[in-house]
Amino acid sequence: MPPSLLTALAVLAAYLLGSISFALVASRLFGLADPRSYGSKNPGATNVLRSGHKGAAIFTLIGDAGKG
Repeated sequence: MPPSLLTALAVLAAYLLGSISFALVASRLFGLADPRSYGSKNPGATNVLRSGHKGAAIFTLIGDAGKG
């Protein structure tokens, strides 16, 4: 496989991973309300924590940090 194709696939994979909102994934997995509907209305770990579910907030934090 040519190196330029590998680079293009890596860029595409990074873009797709970066577009995942782990706050939305966590809220659906844990059966919580959409984090964009309360608090600061930002999908992030702090707003997920406002839902009262620490496990979902930790999942969101780890998922978002892993994207970095």
